[in-house]
Amino acid sequence: MKVLFYQTAHPSTDDRIKYHQQVSLTEAGHQCIYAAAANEIKVLPDVVICDTPLALWQARKACGRKAFYVYDITEWYPSKKNMRNATWWLKPIKWCALVLASIYAGCVADAFIFGEYHKALPFRTLFRWKRYIYLPYYPLLSYIKPTKPQALTKQVRLLYAGPKTKEKGYDRAQKVAQLCQEMMPKVHIELSAIEGLSFEDFCQEVTKHDIFIDLRDDDFENTRCLPIKLFYYMAAGRPVIFSDLKSIRHGVPEIIDNSLIKPNDIENAAKMICRYVSDKEAYLAVCKRNRQLAESKYNWDKQSTMFVRFMEDICR
Repeated sequence: MKVLFYQTAHPSTDDRIKYHQQVSLTEAGHQCIYAAAANEIKVLPDVVICDTPLALWQARKACGRKAFYVYDITEWYPSKKNMRNATWWLKPIKWCALVLASIYAGCVADAFIFGEYHKALPFRTLFRWKRYIYLPYYPLLSYIKPTKPQALTKQVRLLYAGPKTKEKGYDRAQKVAQLCQEMMPKVHIELSAIEGLSFEDFCQEVTKHDIFIDLRDDDFENTRCLPIKLFYYMAAGRPVIFSDLKSIRHGVPEIIDNSLIKPNDIENAAKMICRYVSDKEAYLAVCKRNRQLAESKYNWDKQSTMFVRFMEDICR
């Protein structure tokens, strides 16, 4: 099979494409090619995987109807990001245009790849007869080599990963770290904030911290978007403190009890961290549980064969 990844929103270094989908297909003996949608297509693919309605439209013009088209749905259209810079009078027009673009993409796609439950709902409702696969953002565990967790006594290393914005919870992470320091003056609280790392660097960075924190807004869109980094944190075998999002409750129900809080509940987040410091057994138990969940269920190895078989079946 010749599989063309024809993308407008994701670069060739995107971890879902380069480090997971392409790896699995290549190991199964198939040829993978990446092309940004602005580039000319110089091969005749058997299957084209597109990430946006625009990519589907351009790919169909370039490759014709002989290829099979798969829409890998990882983004909302429209989303807050799409609408952010639109003026008030342009927003309803742009919103309608993006909705129509999504319907167009659903019509012309031969099959779907769904990264998340909530983003699949419109397409599963409108295009029930079309083939699909759920392919969540689980990591290949060989990329993440966690160190053995140690009891937290003199130092706690917190990690926030993502844009340093209020919406994504960076200010809340800072407040949590500050409150923890006030509550435990004899313990050194260190908060690292990272963004824009390469995939390899990110996988290394997550293994260097004790607790991961992400208190993003739980608005209509955020609560229905499953954070990719959550699965990397779990693979690192450390506790997470996340906003109580519907997507996490649906996608990872095992961590509801001691990992999800209201995003503005700074005091409760700080108390959770203090408890991990004072209760060694509780901390190590959560570390062990999260790594075991990653090994038993939330990893790419568990879905790689299913993905390759789905792609092969499309061409038969």
